[in-house]
Amino acid sequence: MDNNLLPFGSGLPEKGEHKMDKFKDHLVKGEKLNQRDQLYFEKMKKAWSWSSKMFSPSQVVAMLYNEYGHEKTHAYQILRDAYELWGVAYDLDKRGITKILKEAAYIALSIGRRDHDPDVIMKAIDRIAKLSKLDEVDNIVPPGESMPTGVRVYVVNGDVHVPGSERKEVIDVESQEVR
Repeated sequence: MDNNLLPFGSGLPEKGEHKMDKFKDHLVKGEKLNQRDQLYFEKMKKAWSWSSKMFSPSQVVAMLYNEYGHEKTHAYQILRDAYELWGVAYDLDKRGITKILKEAAYIALSIGRRDHDPDVIMKAIDRIAKLSKLDEVDNIVPPGESMPTGVRVYVVNGDVHVPGSERKEVIDVESQEVR
């Protein structure tokens, strides 16, 4: 096999231990972290949580600076390590993003209720309804099941003229006097 064809080296596992292995072992195997690594793990968790709530990377870096006093380069490294551990939060699927946006709309609704602001309440309700797709028609029963092949019974409201049948007079029972 020609190693030049492989995109990232030989394709063989790296020698030695990667710095993220201890965090992966902590997540998967439940192995304990030392105090320093536990603090770094919590920072990665917080950075990933913020990014999953759709804060931009620069906002997350600023939040890490405000909370821990980290310089930009160190804050970006924490964020990159968080992405390596849990994946890039911005690549969430459409359903995941919808859930995040719905949660934000519920928070806005709570704020509107607290502040007694009907405009905010109505905007949040509209957003929740739109994200929940309440305005779309659900086809609960597929057409193939609702109209299976076979015998059909049709109900016709109105006069039906079938050859050979006699027309009968319709008697209005409600207008007759009952004794």
